[in-house]
Amino acid sequence: MPYSFSIRDLAGMDDMKMCEAIQQEVWGFIELDVVPAGLMAVMGHYGAITAGAFVGERLAGFVCGFPGGGEGEPFHHSHMLAVRPEFQGAGIGLALKWAQADRVLAQGVRRVNWTFDPLQARNANLNINHLGCVSSVYRLNVYGNSNSPLHGGLPTDRLEPDWRLDSGRVARARRRELIPPPGIPDLPRVNAVSFREDGLPVSGDGAGPAGEDGDVLYLIPADFNDVLQQDIGLAMDWRVRSRKALTELFDRGYEVVGFHRDGRDAAYRLRPGSG
Repeated sequence: MPYSFSIRDLAGMDDMKMCEAIQQEVWGFIELDVVPAGLMAVMGHYGAITAGAFVGERLAGFVCGFPGGGEGEPFHHSHMLAVRPEFQGAGIGLALKWAQADRVLAQGVRRVNWTFDPLQARNANLNINHLGCVSSVYRLNVYGNSNSPLHGGLPTDRLEPDWRLDSGRVARARRRELIPPPGIPDLPRVNAVSFREDGLPVSGDGAGPAGEDGDVLYLIPADFNDVLQQDIGLAMDWRVRSRKALTELFDRGYEVVGFHRDGRDAAYRLRPGSG
């Protein structure tokens, strides 16, 4: 359902209290895991960026990040992007990311990173196809085993996307030129996926891209949340297998450059030597 919304900077305790409530609503966090309003308000005095999308007077979602360094150039680390379930699918998350990009550029910074679950196809589609990120960094259990029911108690492994705001790729993404047509391309596959009688996807290890010098695919579930809800053991198997495959690919110089979806199939597109 489309919504008319506006975006503005957030500041002060009243705004940040609304962000606390959204964290609990979206991720099911216990109070201990919520980034507190006081900390978010203080961060804003020292370079953090927090922007919110409003439908009328109601905060529908927000994005929050802070300055980072130590990697050869300054960057902005985007820590949270959350949209209330009732407003998801309306383009609010994407609009918040572009609003964040504009604010980061105004600070004179050209690079943004964050983390996302590599098994969540919806997030991969947003980050790779709609925002123009690439990724070659896999981080193990970043937040520890989460209390959030959304994460199912699994290790919080994450991909770290690299968002180069001054790149031609990101400019094309903003013009919506990176969104691929439906379907999975005919490329070598790192893993094979079969489906059980209950419809849940099962990954095999596959032969890997040995000897390949072009793009390859790594398949993931199109709906990992469905796997989490129905079979936590299978979800853990996906976590372990995808961790092994993606870290090996990154170690060999591959980089995620695309993401494809088609019905119950989804796949990362990785390219060697592009980093």
